[in-house]
Amino acid sequence: MRAQLSSEFMIVYSALLMIFLVVFVIYFGGSTNLFQAQDSVIALRNAQAVAAAVNYVYLAGDGASYNMALSHMANDENISISDYSITSMRPDSSASAPILTANVNETTLTRGDIVITNNRGEIDIEQ
Repeated sequence: MRAQLSSEFMIVYSALLMIFLVVFVIYFGGSTNLFQAQDSVIALRNAQAVAAAVNYVYLAGDGASYNMALSHMANDENISISDYSITSMRPDSSASAPILTANVNETTLTRGDIVITNNRGEIDIEQ
């Protein structure tokens, strides 16, 4: 009788442990997806902020200037400028935003303050 009770206890205990393990994996798997989604949104926000500033200066015309702080960038984030787009690369995600001109003198942006100036149609970015 005692041996049967012990084996039944082990079976019930094993089943509860398996259920706990499944719930644990689902919970932390969802947390990982949440962190990846947050990282993706931050990359998109940074790319769109820089693109909006470049487009603003481009549309404002010759002599227009805009000061912008990139202090909210992560240390391992890279913002690059290519033909008609700005791309923000983060460790787990990346995002791009369109710009209206390909005539930009910088190709990468670093953390800190930048000044964006329209100099006869060319967008100058000083870091």
